[in-house]
Amino acid sequence: MTILLPLLTALLPILTLPGWAFYFDVTPKIVVLLAAAGIACCLFAANARSLRSLASTRPGRRLAVLVAAQVLFLIVATAASSMPALSLGGSNWRRFGLVTQLALLILALFTAADLSARRLSLVHTLRASAVSASAVAVYTVLQYLGWDPIQPSASYHIGEGVWTIVRPPATIGHASHLGSYLVFAAFLAAALCVREASRAWRVFGAVAAALASFAIVLSGARAAILALFCGAILLGLRLRPNRRVTAIALALTVAGLALFYYSPLGLKLRGRTRWYIEDPAGGARLYLWRDSVGMIPARWIAGWGPETFSAEFPRFQSVDLSRAYPDFYHESPHNIVLDEFVAKGVGGGLVFLAFLGFAAIRACRALRTRADAPLAAAYLAGLLALQFNAFVLTSAFFLFLTACILLAQETPLAPDPPPLARHWIWPAGFAAFTFAAGFMLFAVCLSVADYFLAQTRRALDSADVHSASSLYERVLRWQPPGVNSDLYYSRAMWANRLRQRDLLLSVKAWQEAVQAGLRATRLAEDPHNAFYHLATIYGQLNDAPSTERNLRATLARSPNWFKPHWTLARLLELQNNRPEALAEAELSVFLGGGKHPEVLQTLQRLQWAPARQAPSVNK
Repeated sequence: MTILLPLLTALLPILTLPGWAFYFDVTPKIVVLLAAAGIACCLFAANARSLRSLASTRPGRRLAVLVAAQVLFLIVATAASSMPALSLGGSNWRRFGLVTQLALLILALFTAADLSARRLSLVHTLRASAVSASAVAVYTVLQYLGWDPIQPSASYHIGEGVWTIVRPPATIGHASHLGSYLVFAAFLAAALCVREASRAWRVFGAVAAALASFAIVLSGARAAILALFCGAILLGLRLRPNRRVTAIALALTVAGLALFYYSPLGLKLRGRTRWYIEDPAGGARLYLWRDSVGMIPARWIAGWGPETFSAEFPRFQSVDLSRAYPDFYHESPHNIVLDEFVAKGVGGGLVFLAFLGFAAIRACRALRTRADAPLAAAYLAGLLALQFNAFVLTSAFFLFLTACILLAQETPLAPDPPPLARHWIWPAGFAAFTFAAGFMLFAVCLSVADYFLAQTRRALDSADVHSASSLYERVLRWQPPGVNSDLYYSRAMWANRLRQRDLLLSVKAWQEAVQAGLRATRLAEDPHNAFYHLATIYGQLNDAPSTERNLRATLARSPNWFKPHWTLARLLELQNNRPEALAEAELSVFLGGGKHPEVLQTLQRLQWAPARQAPSVNK
């Protein structure tokens, strides 16, 4: 762990492989984490000694029990999941299922054990964090300024004209997740300034903290900006720096930010401020939190299962949320505590809360000492930011890292325990190497499948149906359990049929699209989207019964989504079932909040159609 933890701390935030991987900002991070967990499990003798040393103290036993309880509830929630395969492998957008969470918890426990046994140098980890944070922050600044050599900049620009805003994702995938990570990184860089003996590294830590803070502002993530502000105030109150120096530094910071904000370079930031004013409630979060709470009583014992939120939430989505944000797709509750309660039930949620509370109590104590205060600020500020966001691997890793650092610092140093009894060596070793083999195998299969999926996309972009079909067969052979990209493939192949000049290739494309679409209805993380996509395919094939069947299956899984109601209204109109078509059209306008002209046109046509036909009947 002496080399593994700093390496993981440096690599996780910056890893991204566009072109090589389809999910280029997710898969490389997952693969590295699983590889690190596999290697850590192979270091059986050293980890067994550290864990026994941790368990010999009362705070250490408490920490170990809380981590073990999280593992237990995670396994139970996955076994009882409404979609066990999805809970095992995780969703495409973050891959945070059983395998990833188990690897993260095991690494957290090993880290706490090595830190409490003083076998792991904290300074090396802080250095690694400062280096990666600086790289990510610089990339964020470049994205904001319009230079991006890795990703297409149009993907994170919103709006048009002078009010266009930019939400730089850097290497994390989304600006909100970037902001949450940078909150941890900024205060960990400040901890390096306090703990480092080398002057050069102290200066570097200060620069990294400043860059990370500036990048948070450029990301436009309100929760991260709030958390940074609160953490800075908390740190200032506890450290009580020289008032004159603090006043000068604060004045220079405010002046610099104001100069940037009102300069031509700050135009996109001013556009983001305008968005804040127009949307003070923070988007759909208030409705989303309220509706997410409604999911908990339905399966309060074991929860719905990790990563099943996007599949199950549409049935609980209220009319209010649907009308206010009819075009939003909700992949998580955007709150890590709610996410745990929904996924793992009341027991799993309470254990997670106990772990967070245990670390928060230690953080409040750590604020009293100068050396530990920045670490405490990192944990508390990061925890605040994540109350408005979901876990992705990077933010989850740094939350558990800071919590384990704080808890391990409180654990008194225990003497090295005696060697493990011989009758325990073989069972413990077998379990450790089984976990290691499982993590490594999942990492290899995931990386190979994702590579072939990226090649499949390249073939589809070139309208090469044969190559895409052959490559996707390799994806299906390599992808681990619970991993599924059939909905993407079906959509892309269906669009490709129109680009084919050869009739046989066009037929092959729609056959591939239908087959993948059928699989997606069983395996996709958003089955309501899969059923709706299949309905559109059958609609274009003039198969009315199959179209209606899939539209009604969509509505069974997402009853307050306006779009399938609208499509069903048009289908019923073609079948001369005007009363039901009119009812569906009225419902689609209501659920869509009246925000879609094409939906209103359908309703008006159905309302006026009988009146237009009346004169011809009289004649």
